[in-house]
Amino acid sequence: MRKILILFLILFSMVSLNSYAEGFMSAFEEIPLQDGLSEEEPFSYDNEDIRIIEQYVSSSNLSKDEFLKFYRETLKSLGWNEISQKGKNITFKREDEALILTIESETPLVVLFSLKPFGK
Repeated sequence: MRKILILFLILFSMVSLNSYAEGFMSAFEEIPLQDGLSEEEPFSYDNEDIRIIEQYVSSSNLSKDEFLKFYRETLKSLGWNEISQKGKNITFKREDEALILTIESETPLVVLFSLKPFGK
C-alpha cells in the first residue's frame, strides 16, 4: 500500500510540474522552466570537483509571487531545501550545493539562478 501511495505522489508531482512548465532550463537540466519565463545565455564551469552555473530568466507576465510560489514548490519536490531568504536572495541547499535565486527586478521580472558549492 505504501509503495502505491509513493508512486501516486511521484506521478502527481510530475503532472503538476508539467502543467506549469515549458520544459527544463538549458543550464539546469533538472529544473523546470516555468511557463512564461524566457532564458538568457548561461555561464557554467564544471570539473570533477565543483560545478558553478549562472543563468538569468525573465518575464513581463509573471509576478515575483507567482515565480516564488512555483519554484519553492518545484525545488522542494526535487530535493532542494530552502535555508534562507535575505533581501533579494533565496537560498536552497541540496547535498553539497547551494542554489541561489536573486530577484534582480520585479517589473519586468528578472531573476538570476546561481548554483555553486555550498559554503563557498
